[in-house]
Amino acid sequence: MVIKEYQVKQLFRKYGVPLLKGGVAYTPEEAQATAEKIGGSAWVVKAQVTVGSRTAGYFAGQGQSDLAGICWANSPQMVAGLAERMLGNNLIVPEKEGAGQEVRRVYVEEACLGQSEYKLSLRIDFLTQQLVLTVISAGNIVHRYELPEYKLNRLIVQRVLRDLKLKDKRAFNMTDLLKKLMQLFEGYGAIAVEFDPILETALGFVVLDGRIVFYEDSLFRFPEIEAMREIEVGQEREAIAKRHQFRYTKLGGNIACLVNGIGLGQATIDLIHQHGGQVACLLDVGTEPSRDAVARALKLALSDPDIDGVLVNIFGGITRCDVIVQGLLSAAHEILAGLPVVVRMDGTNAHIGRRLLFESRLPFTVVQKMDEAVLEIIKQVKELT
Repeated sequence: MVIKEYQVKQLFRKYGVPLLKGGVAYTPEEAQATAEKIGGSAWVVKAQVTVGSRTAGYFAGQGQSDLAGICWANSPQMVAGLAERMLGNNLIVPEKEGAGQEVRRVYVEEACLGQSEYKLSLRIDFLTQQLVLTVISAGNIVHRYELPEYKLNRLIVQRVLRDLKLKDKRAFNMTDLLKKLMQLFEGYGAIAVEFDPILETALGFVVLDGRIVFYEDSLFRFPEIEAMREIEVGQEREAIAKRHQFRYTKLGGNIACLVNGIGLGQATIDLIHQHGGQVACLLDVGTEPSRDAVARALKLALSDPDIDGVLVNIFGGITRCDVIVQGLLSAAHEILAGLPVVVRMDGTNAHIGRRLLFESRLPFTVVQKMDEAVLEIIKQVKELT
Protein backbone atom coordinates (compact mmCIF):
# COMPACT_ATOMS: atom_id res chain seq x y z
CA MET A 1 0.00 0.00 0.00
CA VAL A 2 1.32 3.43 -0.95
CA ILE A 3 0.17 6.62 0.74
CA LYS A 4 0.80 10.19 -0.34
CA GLU A 5 3.05 12.82 1.22
CA TYR A 6 0.33 14.62 3.15
CA GLN A 7 -0.78 11.32 4.69
CA VAL A 8 2.78 10.34 5.59
CA LYS A 9 3.20 13.68 7.33
CA GLN A 10 0.07 13.06 9.38
CA LEU A 11 1.79 9.96 10.77
CA PHE A 12 5.11 11.80 11.20
CA ARG A 13 3.38 14.50 13.25
CA LYS A 14 1.85 11.84 15.47
CA TYR A 15 5.38 10.77 16.44
CA GLY A 16 6.71 14.30 16.87
CA VAL A 17 8.87 14.42 13.73
CA PRO A 18 9.90 18.07 13.08
CA LEU A 19 8.04 19.30 10.00
CA LEU A 20 7.24 22.57 8.28
CA LYS A 21 3.76 24.11 8.43
CA GLY A 22 1.53 22.83 5.66
CA GLY A 23 -1.90 21.65 4.61
CA VAL A 24 -3.70 19.78 1.84
CA ALA A 25 -5.94 21.59 -0.66
CA TYR A 26 -8.44 20.32 -3.23
CA THR A 27 -9.14 23.60 -5.04
CA PRO A 28 -7.12 26.71 -5.97
CA GLU A 29 -9.16 28.70 -3.42
CA GLU A 30 -8.28 26.23 -0.65
CA ALA A 31 -4.61 26.38 -1.68
CA GLN A 32 -4.57 30.17 -1.40
CA ALA A 33 -6.36 30.08 1.95
CA THR A 34 -3.84 27.52 3.24
CA ALA A 35 -0.92 29.72 2.22
CA GLU A 36 -2.50 32.71 3.94
CA LYS A 37 -3.07 30.67 7.09
CA ILE A 38 0.55 29.44 7.11
CA GLY A 39 1.84 32.96 6.70
CA GLY A 40 5.27 34.05 5.58
CA SER A 41 6.52 35.29 2.22
CA ALA A 42 7.17 32.09 0.25
CA TRP A 43 5.49 28.70 -0.12
CA VAL A 44 5.94 25.40 -1.94
CA VAL A 45 3.06 23.77 -3.87
CA LYS A 46 3.41 19.99 -4.17
CA ALA A 47 1.34 17.69 -6.38
CA GLN A 48 0.08 14.75 -4.33
CA VAL A 49 0.79 11.63 -6.37
CA THR A 50 2.47 8.31 -5.69
CA VAL A 51 4.72 8.21 -8.78
CA GLY A 52 8.46 8.99 -8.89
CA SER A 53 10.42 12.25 -8.73
CA ARG A 54 7.98 15.16 -8.75
CA THR A 55 10.68 17.78 -9.28
CA ALA A 56 11.75 16.08 -12.53
CA GLY A 57 8.17 15.51 -13.67
CA TYR A 58 6.05 17.59 -16.02
CA PHE A 59 2.36 17.96 -16.70
CA ALA A 60 0.57 16.71 -19.79
CA GLY A 61 -1.49 19.23 -21.69
CA GLN A 62 -1.02 22.34 -23.77
CA GLY A 63 1.14 24.94 -22.08
CA GLN A 64 1.92 22.70 -19.09
CA SER A 65 5.39 21.40 -19.95
CA ASP A 66 7.10 24.14 -17.91
CA LEU A 67 5.29 23.06 -14.72
CA ALA A 68 6.96 20.57 -12.35
CA GLY A 69 5.32 18.56 -9.58
CA ILE A 70 6.91 20.79 -6.90
CA CYS A 71 6.95 24.58 -7.40
CA TRP A 72 7.83 27.65 -5.36
CA ALA A 73 5.46 30.61 -5.00
CA ASN A 74 6.03 34.08 -3.56
CA SER A 75 2.39 35.08 -3.03
CA PRO A 76 -0.86 33.36 -2.03
CA GLN A 77 -2.25 34.30 -5.43
CA MET A 78 0.65 32.53 -7.13
CA VAL A 79 -0.05 29.49 -4.94
CA ALA A 80 -3.65 29.48 -6.24
CA GLY A 81 -2.43 29.80 -9.83
CA LEU A 82 -0.04 26.87 -9.50
CA ALA A 83 -2.72 24.75 -7.84
CA GLU A 84 -5.15 25.54 -10.67
CA ARG A 85 -2.61 24.39 -13.25
CA MET A 86 -1.84 21.17 -11.35
CA LEU A 87 -5.29 20.02 -10.26
CA GLY A 88 -7.08 17.75 -12.72
CA ASN A 89 -3.99 17.26 -14.88
CA ASN A 90 -1.64 14.28 -15.18
CA LEU A 91 1.89 14.47 -13.78
CA ILE A 92 4.36 12.46 -15.87
CA VAL A 93 7.71 11.47 -14.33
CA PRO A 94 10.83 10.00 -16.01
CA GLU A 95 10.74 6.84 -13.86
CA LYS A 96 7.27 5.80 -15.04
CA GLU A 97 5.91 5.18 -18.52
CA GLY A 98 2.40 6.01 -19.64
CA ALA A 99 0.02 8.90 -19.17
CA GLY A 100 1.09 9.70 -15.64
CA GLN A 101 -1.09 10.15 -12.58
CA GLU A 102 -3.90 12.66 -12.17
CA VAL A 103 -3.39 15.27 -9.45
CA ARG A 104 -6.51 15.46 -7.30
CA ARG A 105 -5.01 17.43 -4.39
CA VAL A 106 -1.95 19.56 -3.63
CA TYR A 107 0.04 20.10 -0.45
CA VAL A 108 0.90 23.71 0.36
CA GLU A 109 3.89 24.12 2.67
CA GLU A 110 5.97 27.01 3.96
CA ALA A 111 9.20 27.51 2.04
CA CYS A 112 12.42 27.04 3.95
CA LEU A 113 16.11 27.49 3.25
CA GLY A 114 18.85 25.57 5.01
CA GLN A 115 22.54 24.81 4.95
CA SER A 116 22.86 21.08 4.34
CA GLU A 117 20.74 17.99 3.71
CA TYR A 118 20.73 14.50 5.16
CA LYS A 119 18.74 11.36 4.40
CA LEU A 120 17.81 8.60 6.84
CA SER A 121 16.44 5.23 5.79
CA LEU A 122 15.54 2.25 7.96
CA ARG A 123 14.56 -0.87 6.03
CA ILE A 124 14.54 -4.64 6.11
CA ASP A 125 17.05 -6.24 3.75
CA PHE A 126 15.20 -9.39 2.72
CA LEU A 127 18.35 -10.93 1.22
CA THR A 128 20.28 -10.86 4.50
CA GLN A 129 17.26 -10.70 6.85
CA GLN A 130 18.93 -7.74 8.56
CA LEU A 131 17.49 -4.37 9.59
CA VAL A 132 19.66 -1.78 7.86
CA LEU A 133 20.05 1.90 8.68
CA THR A 134 21.33 3.99 5.77
CA VAL A 135 22.51 7.55 6.40
CA ILE A 136 23.44 9.89 3.55
CA SER A 137 25.30 13.04 4.54
CA ALA A 138 25.33 16.44 2.87
CA GLY A 139 28.24 15.41 0.66
CA ASN A 140 26.33 12.34 -0.58
CA ILE A 141 28.56 10.08 1.49
CA VAL A 142 26.66 6.88 2.27
CA HIS A 143 26.96 5.20 5.67
CA ARG A 144 25.35 1.78 6.21
CA TYR A 145 24.75 0.10 9.56
CA GLU A 146 23.23 -3.29 10.36
CA LEU A 147 21.13 -3.15 13.52
CA PRO A 148 21.58 -6.22 15.73
CA GLU A 149 18.32 -7.78 16.95
CA TYR A 150 16.41 -5.12 14.97
CA LYS A 151 17.26 -2.51 17.64
CA LEU A 152 18.79 0.95 17.45
CA ASN A 153 21.31 0.82 20.30
CA ARG A 154 23.56 3.51 21.73
CA LEU A 155 26.64 2.17 19.93
CA ILE A 156 24.98 2.57 16.51
CA VAL A 157 23.84 6.10 17.36
CA GLN A 158 27.36 7.04 18.44
CA ARG A 159 28.81 5.66 15.20
CA VAL A 160 26.32 7.71 13.15
CA LEU A 161 27.14 10.92 15.02
CA ARG A 162 30.87 10.28 14.66
CA ASP A 163 30.59 9.53 10.93
CA LEU A 164 28.51 12.69 10.36
CA LYS A 165 30.84 14.75 12.60
CA LEU A 166 27.93 16.09 14.63
CA LYS A 167 28.36 17.48 18.14
CA ASP A 168 26.40 19.25 20.87
CA LYS A 169 22.92 20.42 19.81
CA ARG A 170 23.28 19.03 16.29
CA ALA A 171 24.14 15.62 17.73
CA PHE A 172 21.17 15.81 20.10
CA ASN A 173 18.78 16.69 17.26
CA MET A 174 20.08 13.91 14.99
CA THR A 175 19.77 11.40 17.85
CA ASP A 176 16.16 12.47 18.30
CA LEU A 177 15.49 11.92 14.57
CA LEU A 178 17.04 8.46 14.69
CA LYS A 179 14.85 7.53 17.66
CA LYS A 180 11.71 8.77 15.91
CA LEU A 181 12.66 6.83 12.78
CA MET A 182 12.89 3.66 14.88
CA GLN A 183 9.64 4.42 16.72
CA LEU A 184 7.75 4.77 13.43
CA PHE A 185 9.28 1.54 12.13
CA GLU A 186 8.27 -0.40 15.23
CA GLY A 187 4.97 1.38 15.75
CA TYR A 188 3.62 0.44 12.33
CA GLY A 189 5.45 -2.86 11.86
CA ALA A 190 6.85 -1.34 8.68
CA ILE A 191 9.10 -2.69 5.94
CA ALA A 192 10.83 0.67 5.60
CA VAL A 193 10.71 4.23 6.93
CA GLU A 194 12.56 7.14 5.31
CA PHE A 195 13.20 10.79 6.16
CA ASP A 196 14.25 12.23 2.81
CA PRO A 197 15.46 14.94 2.70
CA ILE A 198 16.30 16.41 6.11
CA LEU A 199 17.17 20.09 6.00
CA GLU A 200 19.38 21.74 8.62
CA THR A 201 18.00 25.18 9.52
CA ALA A 202 18.72 27.79 12.17
CA LEU A 203 16.07 26.13 14.34
CA GLY A 204 17.43 22.62 13.90
CA PHE A 205 16.68 19.70 11.58
CA VAL A 206 13.43 19.66 9.58
CA VAL A 207 12.11 16.67 7.61
CA LEU A 208 10.88 17.90 4.23
CA ASP A 209 9.52 14.61 2.94
CA GLY A 210 9.59 10.87 3.56
CA ARG A 211 7.69 7.64 3.25
CA ILE A 212 6.56 4.54 5.10
CA VAL A 213 6.29 1.15 3.41
CA PHE A 214 3.75 -1.09 5.12
CA TYR A 215 3.24 -4.83 5.21
CA GLU A 216 0.00 -5.20 3.24
CA ASP A 217 -1.09 -8.24 5.26
CA SER A 218 -0.68 -6.47 8.62
CA LEU A 219 -2.77 -3.38 7.89
CA PHE A 220 -5.76 -4.89 9.71
CA ARG A 221 -3.89 -3.96 12.90
CA PHE A 222 -3.88 -0.28 11.88
CA PRO A 223 -7.36 0.89 10.87
CA GLU A 224 -6.14 4.49 10.67
CA ILE A 225 -3.73 3.43 7.90
CA GLU A 226 -6.31 1.36 6.05
CA ALA A 227 -8.62 4.40 6.14
CA MET A 228 -5.96 6.34 4.20
CA ARG A 229 -6.26 4.01 1.22
CA GLU A 230 -7.40 6.12 -1.72
CA ILE A 231 -9.22 4.83 -4.75
CA GLU A 232 -7.68 6.29 -7.86
CA VAL A 233 -9.80 7.07 -10.90
CA GLY A 234 -10.16 3.89 -12.96
CA GLN A 235 -9.31 1.60 -10.03
CA GLU A 236 -12.75 1.48 -8.39
CA ARG A 237 -13.49 -2.13 -9.32
CA GLU A 238 -10.11 -3.33 -8.11
CA ALA A 239 -10.79 -1.60 -4.78
CA ILE A 240 -14.21 -3.28 -4.43
CA ALA A 241 -12.66 -6.66 -5.17
CA LYS A 242 -9.89 -6.19 -2.61
CA ARG A 243 -12.43 -5.13 0.03
CA HIS A 244 -14.36 -8.37 -0.50
CA GLN A 245 -11.28 -10.61 -0.73
CA PHE A 246 -11.07 -11.51 -4.39
CA ARG A 247 -9.01 -10.24 -7.31
CA TYR A 248 -10.22 -8.24 -10.30
CA THR A 249 -8.12 -7.70 -13.42
CA LYS A 250 -9.42 -5.62 -16.33
CA LEU A 251 -8.46 -6.99 -19.75
CA GLY A 252 -10.60 -5.18 -22.33
CA GLY A 253 -12.86 -7.75 -24.09
CA ASN A 254 -16.54 -8.59 -23.46
CA ILE A 255 -16.53 -11.93 -21.58
CA ALA A 256 -16.02 -11.96 -17.81
CA CYS A 257 -14.27 -15.01 -16.32
CA LEU A 258 -14.92 -16.01 -12.70
CA VAL A 259 -12.38 -18.62 -11.58
CA ASN A 260 -10.75 -20.01 -8.43
CA GLY A 261 -7.01 -19.64 -8.97
CA ILE A 262 -4.68 -17.66 -11.21
CA GLY A 263 -3.46 -20.75 -13.09
CA LEU A 264 -6.99 -21.80 -14.00
CA GLY A 265 -7.71 -18.20 -14.90
CA GLN A 266 -4.82 -17.98 -17.33
CA ALA A 267 -5.79 -21.31 -18.94
CA THR A 268 -9.37 -20.07 -19.34
CA ILE A 269 -8.24 -16.82 -20.94
CA ASP A 270 -5.97 -18.69 -23.38
CA LEU A 271 -8.75 -21.08 -24.38
CA ILE A 272 -11.26 -18.28 -24.96
CA HIS A 273 -8.75 -16.45 -27.16
CA GLN A 274 -8.01 -19.65 -29.11
CA HIS A 275 -11.68 -19.93 -29.98
CA GLY A 276 -11.99 -16.30 -31.08
CA GLY A 277 -13.42 -14.77 -27.91
CA GLN A 278 -12.16 -11.78 -25.96
CA VAL A 279 -11.92 -11.68 -22.15
CA ALA A 280 -13.14 -8.49 -20.46
CA CYS A 281 -11.96 -9.21 -16.94
CA LEU A 282 -10.71 -11.97 -14.67
CA LEU A 283 -12.30 -12.40 -11.25
CA ASP A 284 -10.25 -14.77 -9.09
CA VAL A 285 -12.11 -15.76 -5.90
CA GLY A 286 -9.22 -17.89 -4.61
CA THR A 287 -9.13 -21.39 -3.16
CA GLU A 288 -11.40 -20.85 -0.15
CA PRO A 289 -13.90 -18.20 -1.21
CA SER A 290 -16.85 -17.19 0.92
CA ARG A 291 -20.37 -17.18 -0.43
CA ASP A 292 -20.35 -13.37 -0.19
CA ALA A 293 -17.11 -13.04 -2.18
CA VAL A 294 -18.54 -15.12 -5.04
CA ALA A 295 -21.78 -13.11 -5.06
CA ARG A 296 -19.87 -9.82 -5.04
CA ALA A 297 -17.61 -11.00 -7.86
CA LEU A 298 -20.55 -11.97 -10.06
CA LYS A 299 -22.38 -8.71 -9.34
CA LEU A 300 -19.23 -6.75 -10.15
CA ALA A 301 -18.91 -8.51 -13.49
CA LEU A 302 -22.55 -8.03 -14.42
CA SER A 303 -22.46 -4.34 -13.50
CA ASP A 304 -19.74 -3.63 -16.06
CA PRO A 305 -21.30 -2.09 -19.21
CA ASP A 306 -18.59 -3.74 -21.36
CA ILE A 307 -19.65 -7.26 -20.32
CA ASP A 308 -21.81 -9.34 -22.69
CA GLY A 309 -21.52 -12.65 -20.85
CA VAL A 310 -19.94 -14.48 -17.91
CA LEU A 311 -18.06 -17.78 -17.78
CA VAL A 312 -17.81 -19.37 -14.33
CA ASN A 313 -15.02 -21.98 -14.42
CA ILE A 314 -14.37 -23.74 -11.10
CA PHE A 315 -12.16 -26.67 -10.20
CA GLY A 316 -12.96 -27.91 -6.73
CA GLY A 317 -10.18 -29.10 -4.46
CA ILE A 318 -10.08 -27.07 -1.31
CA THR A 319 -12.76 -25.03 -3.03
CA ARG A 320 -16.26 -26.44 -2.50
CA CYS A 321 -18.38 -26.12 -5.61
CA ASP A 322 -21.61 -25.95 -3.58
CA VAL A 323 -20.30 -22.80 -1.81
CA ILE A 324 -19.58 -21.26 -5.22
CA VAL A 325 -23.14 -22.00 -6.32
CA GLN A 326 -24.60 -20.55 -3.13
CA GLY A 327 -22.77 -17.32 -3.98
CA LEU A 328 -24.05 -17.39 -7.56
CA LEU A 329 -27.61 -17.89 -6.34
CA SER A 330 -27.21 -14.96 -3.94
CA ALA A 331 -26.73 -12.76 -6.99
CA ALA A 332 -29.71 -14.27 -8.82
CA HIS A 333 -31.56 -10.98 -9.27
CA GLU A 334 -28.53 -9.62 -11.15
CA ILE A 335 -28.47 -12.65 -13.45
CA LEU A 336 -32.05 -11.99 -14.50
CA ALA A 337 -30.79 -8.85 -16.27
CA GLY A 338 -30.48 -11.00 -19.40
CA LEU A 339 -26.75 -11.58 -19.84
CA PRO A 340 -25.74 -15.22 -20.42
CA VAL A 341 -23.94 -16.99 -17.57
CA VAL A 342 -22.27 -20.32 -18.37
CA VAL A 343 -21.10 -22.46 -15.45
CA ARG A 344 -18.60 -25.29 -15.57
CA MET A 345 -17.45 -26.95 -12.36
CA ASP A 346 -15.60 -30.10 -11.45
CA GLY A 347 -14.19 -31.54 -8.23
CA THR A 348 -15.30 -31.23 -4.61
CA ASN A 349 -19.13 -31.22 -4.32
CA ALA A 350 -19.52 -30.42 -8.03
CA HIS A 351 -22.54 -32.76 -8.26
CA ILE A 352 -24.22 -30.88 -5.41
CA GLY A 353 -23.47 -27.55 -7.08
CA ARG A 354 -24.91 -28.66 -10.41
CA ARG A 355 -28.02 -29.97 -8.71
CA LEU A 356 -28.56 -26.67 -6.88
CA LEU A 357 -28.26 -24.77 -10.15
CA PHE A 358 -30.80 -27.00 -11.92
CA GLU A 359 -33.23 -26.80 -9.00
CA SER A 360 -33.00 -23.01 -8.90
CA ARG A 361 -34.64 -22.80 -12.37
CA LEU A 362 -32.56 -19.67 -12.99
CA PRO A 363 -31.15 -19.02 -16.48
CA PHE A 364 -27.70 -20.56 -15.94
CA THR A 365 -26.23 -22.74 -18.66
CA VAL A 366 -24.44 -25.67 -16.97
CA VAL A 367 -21.83 -27.75 -18.81
CA GLN A 368 -19.29 -30.28 -17.54
CA LYS A 369 -16.25 -29.80 -19.82
CA MET A 370 -14.05 -26.72 -20.07
CA ASP A 371 -13.90 -26.69 -23.88
CA GLU A 372 -17.67 -26.95 -24.10
CA ALA A 373 -18.12 -24.11 -21.60
CA VAL A 374 -15.84 -21.81 -23.59
CA LEU A 375 -17.56 -22.57 -26.88
CA GLU A 376 -20.99 -22.11 -25.26
CA ILE A 377 -20.28 -18.66 -23.77
CA ILE A 378 -18.74 -17.45 -27.05
CA LYS A 379 -21.80 -18.69 -28.95
CA GLN A 380 -24.28 -17.08 -26.57
CA VAL A 381 -22.39 -13.77 -26.55
CA LYS A 382 -22.40 -13.68 -30.37
CA GLU A 383 -26.13 -14.38 -30.44
CA LEU A 384 -26.72 -11.56 -27.94
CA THR A 385 -24.60 -8.99 -29.75
